[in-house]
Amino acid sequence: MIEYLDGHIVYENPAPHVRSRHGYFPGIAKLSSGELLALFVMAEAFEAANGTTYITRSQDLGKTWRLQGMLHESGAGMSASDQLKPTALSDGSLLAIGYRFHRKDPDQAIAIEETGGFQPGDNLVSFSRDEGRHWTEPAVIERRYAELIEISGPAIETTSGDLLAVGALFHLPDGSNPSGPLGILLRSRDKGRSWNQTQYYKWENLIPYEPRICEMEPGRLAVILWAYDVAGRKHMPNQVTVSHDNGDTWSAPIDTGHMGQSSNLLWLGGDMLLSCHAHRGADPGLYVRLVDFAHDRWRPIEDKVIWGSFLGQQTREGQAVDRMFASMRFGQPSWVQLSKHEFLVVHWSIEDGQGRIRAHRLRITF
Repeated sequence: MIEYLDGHIVYENPAPHVRSRHGYFPGIAKLSSGELLALFVMAEAFEAANGTTYITRSQDLGKTWRLQGMLHESGAGMSASDQLKPTALSDGSLLAIGYRFHRKDPDQAIAIEETGGFQPGDNLVSFSRDEGRHWTEPAVIERRYAELIEISGPAIETTSGDLLAVGALFHLPDGSNPSGPLGILLRSRDKGRSWNQTQYYKWENLIPYEPRICEMEPGRLAVILWAYDVAGRKHMPNQVTVSHDNGDTWSAPIDTGHMGQSSNLLWLGGDMLLSCHAHRGADPGLYVRLVDFAHDRWRPIEDKVIWGSFLGQQTREGQAVDRMFASMRFGQPSWVQLSKHEFLVVHWSIEDGQGRIRAHRLRITF
């Protein structure tokens, strides 16, 4: 049911002996022309102050890629580092959503070890009407929470016409989290110009890192997240929560049993989901699963490791959250459907000290 076809490099530093350039945190979209567009962060180090969103394109379904350049020219400065993910909308335009950290001191990391907090920042949205060749200057999304929202995945456009995105809350620089460990649902009914914010998830002491949202049939939404127990200082299995009323109310968390970090979902029709998980522990790697989600019950019917089972343990249980981010070596899988049965997964990895963006082409039959 899950067949690995081939793998390709989306981005790697062509001259690492000349200058330090790493690729992290990719997102991908298929354009109306059939071309693929990926956004990713390029930086001189994992938490470098000069990290900003770059664009790369493919005209052969992900086999080869051509680097276009920065999404916005102000990304060349060192006062902020940003990351945005793309969404192809039904009217042919593109939306990119994400966030930036303020980097007044370029020598200070994003995660503040002394407090367990993070640098302050803004949530951002940008638009393109020419298939990603030109973008509007990223605009700040007004938010109702003191904390920066970790919108690490793309928005989706639902059958109702709403745009939806999900995120968690970064702790403030002093380490506090006055709003609590919430999952945030952002909704726009005016094509991304404004966004209201509600909570879709609240579970005592668990932070829903790097959530991803997909729509199944109209009004049925599913969110998968990486759950981290702050009090116990340990990771939990990936959790899923479901809405049957277009995001107004949500189910209690559904335990998948998969010890993954960042994960993703794609609807295949009916009750079938395709999931991808960045696993940690004794057998880390990128796992793809075909899931029967009938009656909102998580029932995997096949899985396959598509990359990385040779890595060895990367992130230890009991590790503090600031150290956890510093030690990650791969993650953030993103999907695009190429045809009825072919799919492309992209993710970042660090290999031989270099941050790369990889792509894997799969054939899925069910």
